[in-house]
Amino acid sequence: MTVHAQKLLTPEEFASLIEIAVTSPDPSVPAAHLGKLVALGYVALTEKGPVVTGDGLIRITESE
Repeated sequence: MTVHAQKLLTPEEFASLIEIAVTSPDPSVPAAHLGKLVALGYVALTEKGPVVTGDGLIRITESE
């Protein structure tokens, strides 16, 4: 049996994830937050800017 552990985000990083989901393609989030969100697979960088991935959307809904 596989148990999926949530990848921890600080409240500020989580707020940045939501900011990207709401204001993409031009969110104003700290570069460090963006880098971590990309590294965790919650955000992808595209030609149109950063977008929340499926994993990122799941992470947002799990926290509600």
